[in-house]
Amino acid sequence: MDSLKTLMDKKEYELVIKLTENSEDSLALFYRVSALIATNQDIRALETITAKRRFMQEHLSLLIKMHIELLCILGKFDEAYEELKYYQELPYENQETEELLMEMSKYIRSEEKKRYLRKEVGQDQIIKKLLSDNDNDVLAALDNVRNMSLEPFIPTLAKIMVNNPRQAIRSFALFLLVAKKFNQVVKFLHFQQVIEVVPAQLEEPFKVPGFDDPKLLSMAFQNTFQDPSVTQNAMQLLSSYLIYIYPDKLPLEAKETIIVFGYLAKQYLQSADNDLENLCLSHHLDPIKISDITSKIKEQLEHF
Repeated sequence: MDSLKTLMDKKEYELVIKLTENSEDSLALFYRVSALIATNQDIRALETITAKRRFMQEHLSLLIKMHIELLCILGKFDEAYEELKYYQELPYENQETEELLMEMSKYIRSEEKKRYLRKEVGQDQIIKKLLSDNDNDVLAALDNVRNMSLEPFIPTLAKIMVNNPRQAIRSFALFLLVAKKFNQVVKFLHFQQVIEVVPAQLEEPFKVPGFDDPKLLSMAFQNTFQDPSVTQNAMQLLSSYLIYIYPDKLPLEAKETIIVFGYLAKQYLQSADNDLENLCLSHHLDPIKISDITSKIKEQLEHF
């Protein structure tokens, strides 16, 4: 065992893990579990205890402390209580183990309370940001919620989708529910009208008729305008517009999409050779119709 201790002191954790892979020696298994924890392999450490506990019970007090603390680190508090009950029912011969069992019961309750408080504080901070007047705070909070349980945030998201003054922010809140496949009716302020939608039934955003792959869309802009800057700006403007009108679909055919957003991109870039009528005629489109559509989309993008 001295060699394993030396390796642990030198932080040769992977070597300890390898050397103890098939061990049934009690102390060697404790070194193995410690090395797994040290390398952030908590689940494997717990699996080792579960599989090899009959050998590790030679050092019962050490096993109890390590096992219960590991379960608490993993947030498995119900399992920690169950395992503690198992240890309480084992025969033990000294007062030290009895006192440890009492301490571990208090420890579980304490760690569970800490975890709950951290969770509550985190949720409160996110909700506060969701209701902020700062758009960047709201967007950052929406991104946080994406990796969390949705349920605590539903009332706040419902407020955003109806009360936030910016259409884009309301849309991003709805996107989150769509991504989470939320299957209940919610209200959504779509421009000046409150509508009811079921997010799980809505199509994913950023769908462009005639282009199944964004790469094909980008290629179409590039082939038409022969300018990477125009292509990049056209893609950005189109994405912004899709966010703005969601859950409405893009009311343009493929060729119309390329001409309208390519023209707008060149206009934002202040390109000299940017004649919408000539673009329309060269692609067999109605200049009056496209001009009306382009003006409307430009006005909507100014409110994005």
